[in-house]
Amino acid sequence: MPNFIDRLNEQLSHEHKQAELRNTLTEQAMPHEQDLRRLMKKHWHALPKLDRADRRPAFAVDGSRAVRHLANGAYLFVAQALMMGEGLEETEVDVRILPGATDSAVVERFAGLMMHQLEVRLAARFATQMPVGSVMFLDGALYGQLSSLYPIEMPSNGEALPNYVVDLPQAIVALYADLFQVCRTRQLVLISIAKTSHERAHGEAWWRAAYADKPMPREISDSEMIYRWTEQRAGCSTPILFGKSAFFRGSRRTLIDMQSAPAIISFFVRLEDFDDALRIDVPASCLNRSETIEEVESEQLISANEVQPILELIAADYGGLEVYNALLYSVDREVRLRQDVMDEVYLSLIQNALGNDVEIRLDRSERRFHTV
Repeated sequence: MPNFIDRLNEQLSHEHKQAELRNTLTEQAMPHEQDLRRLMKKHWHALPKLDRADRRPAFAVDGSRAVRHLANGAYLFVAQALMMGEGLEETEVDVRILPGATDSAVVERFAGLMMHQLEVRLAARFATQMPVGSVMFLDGALYGQLSSLYPIEMPSNGEALPNYVVDLPQAIVALYADLFQVCRTRQLVLISIAKTSHERAHGEAWWRAAYADKPMPREISDSEMIYRWTEQRAGCSTPILFGKSAFFRGSRRTLIDMQSAPAIISFFVRLEDFDDALRIDVPASCLNRSETIEEVESEQLISANEVQPILELIAADYGGLEVYNALLYSVDREVRLRQDVMDEVYLSLIQNALGNDVEIRLDRSERRFHTV
């Protein structure tokens, strides 16, 4: 039997390997990180006293997806979304197949957008039925999702993409426009909660506000800064008002066709000592601010006091270290597309619907490992 454990122990015994692995985990800052550490401490604030008594009707939306590689090289996509809350339970499901010649970048992006469309469609449809003043929780980082709705590029050669692929980002933009309008009209509070974040948007905004054109000493994610230099204390970060431009994973994305949409306020919060920090995004209109995306040329730092109403709504649905948000936690457990359901139930349903003259056959690697 291959002996990997001894080889791993051998690697871990080297001091240089230990130091390398500790770099992004330790609270200690390297000499070139001292300014970053001071910046993080400046922008991490103790939580105010939160009033959790004012509980509103609440709803949550989340989605899941699966991609399977077929024996003929094609890609099979299934996505599903779920909304729950206050006696309401509604679902959306879609299934698509793209040819094997489809560019791999398009395949990966289409899977996410397909699920995204179902989530926003559910939210927009049922926002009109919720009680006035309700809270709607969405999964993910709202501003990051809006910023990613740039057009899908047509391939320079090969088979043209179907219209339902090309038109997908614009279709989601239209759904968001409807959702934001209903939220304004019916005074709904839309709160987007991301359990994890790999972006650098907040730290870079804090840095630019403090050091102008001086370059950051290193690329560092917001989550790493918060994890390492807030002493695992409950608190929240300085909120940022985001508008026209976004910077994600090194490339600049300009928000399209959403100039009249509300600007987005974003911050991180840790509701209990030693818990993981959550990224929170809310439309500015939910905090009685009138700025639109078009009006905010570059990000603006705002007072942490302004987001206290949002903190109180989040705290009201907080379930402790294991349950970051009771509603979203429940929806996530119900909507998650499990491997056995996809491979044993959904594939059978799709096969039956298409008939016996074609075969939904997974490729050899999928049949062996059933990867999601």
